[in-house]
Amino acid sequence: MQTPLVSIVIAAYKSRPDHLSAAIVSALSQTWQEIEIVVADDSPDDGLRRLVGSFRDERLRYVHNVPALGVARNHWVSFAKARGVYIAVLNHDDWLAPQFVERLVGALEREPEATLAFCDHWVIDAAGRRMQAESDSNTSFCGRATLAEGLHKPFVRLVGEQTIPMAMGALFRRSALPGQLPAEAGPAYDLWLTYLLSCAGGGAWYVKERLSAWRTHEASLSSGGGIAWLKGAATCWSRVAGDARFIDIRRDARKKAALGFYACATRSWAGGRRLDCVHYAGRSLGAMLTLKGVMACLLPLLPKRFAPLRWIRGQGAA
Repeated sequence: MQTPLVSIVIAAYKSRPDHLSAAIVSALSQTWQEIEIVVADDSPDDGLRRLVGSFRDERLRYVHNVPALGVARNHWVSFAKARGVYIAVLNHDDWLAPQFVERLVGALEREPEATLAFCDHWVIDAAGRRMQAESDSNTSFCGRATLAEGLHKPFVRLVGEQTIPMAMGALFRRSALPGQLPAEAGPAYDLWLTYLLSCAGGGAWYVKERLSAWRTHEASLSSGGGIAWLKGAATCWSRVAGDARFIDIRRDARKKAALGFYACATRSWAGGRRLDCVHYAGRSLGAMLTLKGVMACLLPLLPKRFAPLRWIRGQGAA
């Protein structure tokens, strides 16, 4: 039987060389040898080309996007260029344990009903040190601590609880990819990808080991919680709420959409963009009537200095 090829996609953008180098090393060090690694660079220049080339490994490909594609399209275009039967996403500042691909491919090869396989992961600091308490807290918060190893089909609730770490802890079948990733996905592409893969109708196989690591630092997309990420996530939750296949989590999805747009409204107002504040406040109320949504609608009527500080702290991030 032919060993299936696995593609590991790394989307880079003004990446710290030491972080990107660590991600590439972890990908090249997989015990599963049939891999290719696609580094798709959205940086203004191709300064990272030399770093990638220094590895001198034929399994590694570098692509410089001119013009830049943005984080969602960069991943989507890279998926199209990937040649593997299975695809994994690896953030440019995260890493994979050597057995990551082998363990997850094994699950997918054994279980044809699984659309994807995923694992637990470590939380590491900017220097790459494992953070035990933070890792345990994240595992518990995302519902992986009590989740049984094996197949979960359908995996609607895993989408709603954001249990699957798609950006550095999952492997999915290329054949399950939907036709298009919405442009509004933005930095929340991983949430969108998880949702769209779940629509394929298969299951998700959980491997109860920490086989990857997520690096937390000020520059990370989801840690920053910027408006683009909040908008992408809130828009995804709105789509989930309107999808009949997700009726069991509809109320929770509507609430997450409402709180996400509320956070966009407060940040827009704090930045002096009152029209954007009105727009997002309306979308928040459209998703679900909440007190925060009502407060967001009142923000443009108040002088900035009079608003309660708690209104502008990004509460309700999806």
